[in-house]
Amino acid sequence: MRKQKVVLAGTLKQEFQKDLELFKYFLLLLNNSSPIRNVELMWVDELDPQKPKFKERVSTCDALVQLQPAGTMLSNRNSPSTLFCDLVHGFGAHEEETCALSDVPAKQKCQATGCSQVYACHVGLTDIAVPVICDGQYLGTLFSGQVLVEPPNPAGFEKVKDALQGQPHIDFRTLEAAYYRVPVVDPAQLTEMLRVLELFARYIANSWKRLEIMSDFQTMREREVTLNRKELAAILLLGEIGDRRELNNLATNVGLRRLPDRVLVLRMKPGPETTELQPQIANNVAMSRMAHMVEDLCQNWTNTLAISVRPGEICIFTHQEGRNPSHGRIRLQEMAESILMAVKAQGISAARFGISGLHSNPEELLRAFHEACAALDNGKLPVNFFEEAAPQQSHPTQLLTPVVQAIQQGGKVDAAVREFLARAIPVNGPSSQVQQARGFITWSMEHLALEMINIGMDAKTVTAKKEQLVREVLNTPSPFSICESFRKFTEFLQQQVAWTFSQKENKIVHAVAQLVEERGAANITIQQLAEALHVSSGHLSRIYSRTTGMTLEEYLIRQRIELAKRMLLDPRLNVAEVAELSGFCNPAYFASVFKKYVHCTPREFANTPCVWKPMTQAGGNPVSLVSALADSETSII
Repeated sequence: MRKQKVVLAGTLKQEFQKDLELFKYFLLLLNNSSPIRNVELMWVDELDPQKPKFKERVSTCDALVQLQPAGTMLSNRNSPSTLFCDLVHGFGAHEEETCALSDVPAKQKCQATGCSQVYACHVGLTDIAVPVICDGQYLGTLFSGQVLVEPPNPAGFEKVKDALQGQPHIDFRTLEAAYYRVPVVDPAQLTEMLRVLELFARYIANSWKRLEIMSDFQTMREREVTLNRKELAAILLLGEIGDRRELNNLATNVGLRRLPDRVLVLRMKPGPETTELQPQIANNVAMSRMAHMVEDLCQNWTNTLAISVRPGEICIFTHQEGRNPSHGRIRLQEMAESILMAVKAQGISAARFGISGLHSNPEELLRAFHEACAALDNGKLPVNFFEEAAPQQSHPTQLLTPVVQAIQQGGKVDAAVREFLARAIPVNGPSSQVQQARGFITWSMEHLALEMINIGMDAKTVTAKKEQLVREVLNTPSPFSICESFRKFTEFLQQQVAWTFSQKENKIVHAVAQLVEERGAANITIQQLAEALHVSSGHLSRIYSRTTGMTLEEYLIRQRIELAKRMLLDPRLNVAEVAELSGFCNPAYFASVFKKYVHCTPREFANTPCVWKPMTQAGGNPVSLVSALADSETSII
């Protein structure tokens, strides 16, 4: 397997430039002391380490031009380039049809055998080719020679003329004069030159190896810093501050001079063109790519780091020095707008920022996160700042009222929850913070459960879910996890309200979706669904088709295809195993159905999942159960 090329950047490129400069001085020494004076290092085409800034080859002529002081001469000797060879290849214009006829095979033989080659070129001069190899990786070739081992004579020039017949660019009278000035060396000098070039080829290979080690170390260091930055961001977001000295040391290790005192939350949604062309898994990949890009961008600002909270939502911690509060606000605005510009340049059109208030205590940054989310939910601008309400003593029930109303009326529950958490979670210190948050959130969940039961929701279902999430709250180690449990409970209540007050046929559709999720799309049949819902299979199919716009059979097939798409991304499973696990009778039928709905074969999807379109209805639009129910859903309370 081919070894991956070393990517030279920054200090590594500077280090390699030093090695090349030493090589050029070596070429000058050869030019002044050896009868074989012209040496050329030619990199292998796919591994030129300094493109596009530098040329593919380094030669004695380059060394003379770059290292010889202006107005002076390092040597009284002429250029090392043999005029005879320059005339043969037309000063480079006709190299492919002349010198390359012998040089290219020599280079290929060096690469194939790993051995040096001493060979006669197509016009009779003696050349040398020495491979540069590092750990089995072929880097390039050192070329030299362009000499004669016997004095030039008329018979030799006749052979030259015979070899160059049909080359209209050659003036043979001028070429003959140059032929008699070609350097002549004896076998001992040729052998010595070969040894020198092999020695320097080993030096270049060792230099390359050193760069590989440096590159690996740099990569490891960058990966370690990246992981430490994520760890620090997670600690700040989860509120698990612990020993302040260790926190400060971790911040110093990742390049922060000051701990953050503000939180910015970036929320992104794919643009319309992305939503139409890519399935949900591709959107998640796109959001993950954007998260990595934003994390890299944050390194451009001092005392700044980022972490992805969920797909499409990134939390940024920062400390920006300002001459006064207004100047600090301007700097935050500029940072947010700069990131928004970079994100939108990648095709994400719907992206907005929420920015928290100032919190100098690290234990308060969880509250700052909810403030930034509340600013996003309440604001309409691309960049929204959290505005602290006038201080007042509000009863806990008053704080929770907007959440209750949002759930009952089908409003923006997530926005109400963010606002509630931003204003209600206590931040009185690391030891009391978790206990107070547990007590307050537990009370809030009890209150919400009673309110929902009072309006007619199933008490058994609500109580069971509440008890499950209360146990999570009591056992979770961080305030952030406590808030996430509360958010999950409000989402559950919203779904239950929709279920309770929706039409009868919509309830059947919801029940189908719940049964498919519980029992798995791979094994459940229409008959089993009908028996579980106590209706006939024909009646169930008619209700489902009339309510959602697709047949129940098609829905089950689509659910199995979605299951198969997820399993195809598991490298441990082959197509036949995926077909069996997703409920298809044989791999051929599975491949046929998969291609019909996803427009590619299972193997093509597994190799490049991001480029395939989502499943579509007959009208050509992406389809999902949620979108099918959206138009038929009645208003809630």
